[in-house]
This record gives sequence, C-alpha cells and structure tokens, in this order.
Amino acid sequence: MDTTTILSFITFALIAGFTPGPNNVMLAASGANFGFQKTLPHILGVFVGFCALLLSAGFGLSKLFTIMPWLYDSLKIVSFVFLLYLAWKIGSAGSPKDHKNTKPISFMQAASFQLVNPKGIMVIISSVAAYTSSAEKVGTEVFILFIVFAIITIGSTCTWTLLGKGISKLLTSQKQLRQFNVVMAMLLLISLLPAIIGQHNLLPLP
Repeated sequence: MDTTTILSFITFALIAGFTPGPNNVMLAASGANFGFQKTLPHILGVFVGFCALLLSAGFGLSKLFTIMPWLYDSLKIVSFVFLLYLAWKIGSAGSPKDHKNTKPISFMQAASFQLVNPKGIMVIISSVAAYTSSAEKVGTEVFILFIVFAIITIGSTCTWTLLGKGISKLLTSQKQLRQFNVVMAMLLLISLLPAIIGQHNLLPLP
C-alpha cells in the first residue's frame, strides 16, 4: 500500500468515522444523559467490536457476505429491529434521576451491536475490498487499516460523547431533555436508512 493509497484511506476513514451514524448518535445521547465517564463502557464496546469486525472482514468475512448475500440482508433486519428497540429506549427516557433502572449501554451490548450494524459492516467491507490488493499482502494491509480505524474510532466516539455532554448543559429542564432524547431517537433511525434501503451488492467505494 503506497502513500497515496494510505492518504486516500485515511480521508475515507475520517469521513466514515465522524459522520452521523447509529454508534455516534447513541454515544451523543448517552453523553447527554449519563456523562462521559458512565459512557466509557459503551465507547470501549464500539471500539473493540468494530476492530474485531475489521479483522474478521480482512481475513475472510467479506467473502462470506459476497457468497451468501442473504446473510447480510438478515443482519440488516436484525439491526433494524434492535435499533427500533434502542430508539424507543432513548426516546422514552427522561433524566436518569427520574428512572432508577435507566442505565447506559454496556460494553457487551455495544460490542455485540457492531456485528449487526449495517453502516459499520458496509464501511469495513468497502475498505477491505478497495484498499487491500492481494492475498500475499493482506496481513500488512489489514494491519494498516486496523491502526487507522482504531485511532479514528477512539477519536470519533469520544468526540460524539463529549458533544452530547456539552449539549446537555444547554438542556435546563426535564422537558428539554425529553425533547432532545426524542430527536436523537429519530436521528438514530434516520442514520440507518441509507444502509437499510441501499444496494444489496457489496461493492468497493470509489
């Protein structure tokens, strides 16, 4: 992988990592409702789950989806149902002080979600398809993808959580917090639409 290709991939990874998506929207909502420290397990879960999925795709998962596209379509359905549940939880949440059982998403929940997150799967498979050149070099090239995505994932997840925490300071009443949660729930569903209604073919991005 030459310098030009690496720079191209970094640009792609930055755009993919920092633009709104299910992970970033949920982290912003968690940051606003629970603060940065209590959202750390969620952040770590996204990081571990996403990186594990990247390594799996780099060493064969992308070919599996190409051979069995129905599996990818099934993951879309599972993801949509799960996100409907998460959107309902976010949209119906008030202040954690008002709901003793209200808790942020756990490490395992966040890590497991990466396995059915269409945006994450599309980004990873597109990256592996577009930025790895041959079987002989796949180990080195996947390692480069891993390092870049690891750095960007930590940066984006922390940024969106801090953004949510900062927004929470502007929410001076319980009504405003509930309205914010409803908006975030709607954004969570909207962020999934491109992947749900997108093309079925797993083609590399240009």
